[in-house]
Amino acid sequence: MMQRLDRFWRQCGTGISFTLFGLGGLLLALFVFPFINLAYRDKARRAQIAQRIVHRTWKLFMRIVVAMRVLDFDTDGAASLRGETGTLVIANHPSLLDIVLIMSLMERTQCVVKAAAWKNPFMRGVIRATNYIPNLGDPEQVIDDCVAALKSGNNLVIFPEGSRTVPGQKVRLQRGFANIAIRAGAPIRLVTVTCTPPMLRKGEKWYQCPASRPLYRVRVCDLVDTDRFALAEIPSRAARSLTAHVTRRFEELTAYGTA
Repeated sequence: MMQRLDRFWRQCGTGISFTLFGLGGLLLALFVFPFINLAYRDKARRAQIAQRIVHRTWKLFMRIVVAMRVLDFDTDGAASLRGETGTLVIANHPSLLDIVLIMSLMERTQCVVKAAAWKNPFMRGVIRATNYIPNLGDPEQVIDDCVAALKSGNNLVIFPEGSRTVPGQKVRLQRGFANIAIRAGAPIRLVTVTCTPPMLRKGEKWYQCPASRPLYRVRVCDLVDTDRFALAEIPSRAARSLTAHVTRRFEELTAYGTA
């Protein structure tokens, strides 16, 4: 009986959390970011401030969902993320919440967002204010925008699998992240995200809560020096070698493909 009540509460709490998330984005877009646009003329400065606001908002959001006992959240090595500058952060993507988890730990960060997000009234204003990078179907333009972001000193979060991770399947990373890192001369920080028991996986609805409260864990792992790949080979071959290296390392860190 108690387990059923706990699960019902977590279903309710998840619904409340998503509602708060959407309303928070709308309030930022309507009231906070327009004020920043008026107060600061420099576009880059406005984006930096907006990114910090989003970081603090998502940090508060995570504290709220933990306090509501919807989920538990743990980190390992988060101090390394807080000190990053001009770093490409790549992670596996087991859950819908992964980007929120990671960016709640980093102040000055951009990410690549799908075209559909630009049409979302709750997120459109946030995306534009923070200068997040749209993926509108032109891969070369996305790579150019990502390289520019890293060279300007921003961190960039990418999920190189392209969509949410499918548990038990072999790691398959798209090569775009390696091309970005090679062109920008940026280091790569590997991050793993786990959720036990699983929640908000690909194809699952928000109300499909697990039987027990899930524990999300963000583990900050290797910092990969991409210069040694770029200096040793031509760019296209360097990107392939870097992709293979990172894929092997992710397999070791997550044990995907071995379960």
